[in-house]
Amino acid sequence: METTAKKAEFYGGKLGPWLPVMVMIAGMIVSTAIGGGGVGRLTMVTFFALAVGFALSKNKKSFGKITLAGLRNPMLGTILMAYIMAGLLSQLLRQSGLINALIWVVTKLELNAGFIPLIAFITCMLISTSCGTSSGSVAAVAPVLVPLGVSLNVDAGLMCGAIISGAIFGDNLAPISDTTISSALTQESEISEVVRTRFPYAAISAAVSGVLFIIVGLKMSNGVPAEVNIDGSAVRSLVLLVLPVIMVIMMRKGWDLIATLITCNILGIVLDLALGCIAPAAMFSNDGPIVAGMSGMMVLVLYVMLLFQLLEILNASGAFEDLSNGLMKLCKSPRSGELVCYLAASLGSAVTGGSGIAILFFGSLVRKITKMFNIDRRRGANILDGVACGATGLLPYGNPVVISLGVVLSIEGMSQFSFLNIMPYTFHCWGLLLIFLISILTGIGRRFETNEEN
Repeated sequence: METTAKKAEFYGGKLGPWLPVMVMIAGMIVSTAIGGGGVGRLTMVTFFALAVGFALSKNKKSFGKITLAGLRNPMLGTILMAYIMAGLLSQLLRQSGLINALIWVVTKLELNAGFIPLIAFITCMLISTSCGTSSGSVAAVAPVLVPLGVSLNVDAGLMCGAIISGAIFGDNLAPISDTTISSALTQESEISEVVRTRFPYAAISAAVSGVLFIIVGLKMSNGVPAEVNIDGSAVRSLVLLVLPVIMVIMMRKGWDLIATLITCNILGIVLDLALGCIAPAAMFSNDGPIVAGMSGMMVLVLYVMLLFQLLEILNASGAFEDLSNGLMKLCKSPRSGELVCYLAASLGSAVTGGSGIAILFFGSLVRKITKMFNIDRRRGANILDGVACGATGLLPYGNPVVISLGVVLSIEGMSQFSFLNIMPYTFHCWGLLLIFLISILTGIGRRFETNEEN
């Protein structure tokens, strides 16, 4: 005899489990609007949202079991370790004098600083397409290029938008990306075919984004500031640029993100000491890159832990399942079916804070819809992946934005920087959402399968 786990019950009916998430999102918006942005404030907002969930729980004695189930999510450990290792790598690069060395190179080349966002976009596109991860790409590029851009008076939000856009490009398109693999498998399609049919959408959005980064970058830039006066003594730290290259090679060889970051951190420590970029006493001090890099990410780690606990409420209560069933009822035609797929991918990313989880959770729903109308399974995979990735790059609590925020907030004088400074410039993320919406509304690219194929 089969038994099913009892669903957690909350006051407020079907809306009850969603209220904590709504409180969190509203709190983030209000907090940012009144000038209180930053990861620390987001942590507080998420705590109060979790408290709302506790207040709404009908069985408060067992509420802790729900939240602890969220902490047992296998993805959480990977995410937290990635943040800590990325923080350490960021400090190793920053305290080595690499930023001053890069500024020295830029001034010597007389390169207009307005092109720095485009360079960041293309760099992150190449890395993310090679290694298939948006978080890893942001972690590799942001610690180097964001401080460089800020030092050259390039808007920090524009720099972050360029880096996130490039990272999302590869996350959406790379054959080894977890989202590409998940979207193909959940739609019962071949990865190579999914990538082939997805490329035109990604390429068009990327081309338009590249032009926008040039236009906006040049418009917001004053060129190379003449007052920059660096003697180039830190030029030896340019050797550390080998670390992002090593990251790409290792992940292309199948190394996971954590193992790659640990290896690069060890190499970074060795290179800093061997080149004399950081003295041994400074390296191992409380203010040195090792301690400062890891401890600087603790607030971010706490925030993510609270977030996973909060999202588990939706799983335990069956709210996600109810949402899927409700969405199926809205499908009346191929167009409306695809719009529901679009909505599901958007909602999934908004609720989970990441494209990978959203794709896995709503993949079966999207496949049901495509089968219902005989829509090409590759079409379903591309809508699911493109929309989920695009939405994730816009979320204030999504990994790419949070990592970028952590890098900017560690820069002196940037304490009031928030995700609102980034959102207008994540051109490729907006582009993916727009191009798939246009495709759905117009029917461009929509193909059908025969009953035998489906």
